[in-house]
Amino acid sequence: MGVKAISPVIATLILIAIAVIAGVFVLRQFILLSNTSSQQNMLQVQDVTFFRTISPDGTKMNVTLQYSVKNVGQRQITLKAVRVPDANKEFGVEVTLNPGQVYSGSILVLNNTAYTQAWDTGTEHEVTFVYQVLGQPYNQTITQKGVVQ
Repeated sequence: MGVKAISPVIATLILIAIAVIAGVFVLRQFILLSNTSSQQNMLQVQDVTFFRTISPDGTKMNVTLQYSVKNVGQRQITLKAVRVPDANKEFGVEVTLNPGQVYSGSILVLNNTAYTQAWDTGTEHEVTFVYQVLGQPYNQTITQKGVVQ
């Protein structure tokens, strides 16, 4: 018959090429998955509540924010700031949390401010937490709404 086989050298080169292509594909998938998991929020907001008190004459009010956050990641994070956009305020915090650690804080958002219905009981207001993950150069944020009590 006149059928010839592939030489062993060419067969070896073909097998190496297939292995390299498969290796590059696996590496690419691994990099994509690791980037996706590193961009997930590592800070979990467990509780956000606003407490309002009104002066006896009903013209002034105080609003206090109480919150609780947890580091749900595998690296240390630093809580940098807490923002309350409806009050047009940002508060520096600088609290370091190890993996699994919970932090609870209280902030006086409005102090002796003229009464406004925008902060009546039952209204919702957003709170944004700004944090940085150890080893990453940029800040991340997570936002949650809290109800005025």
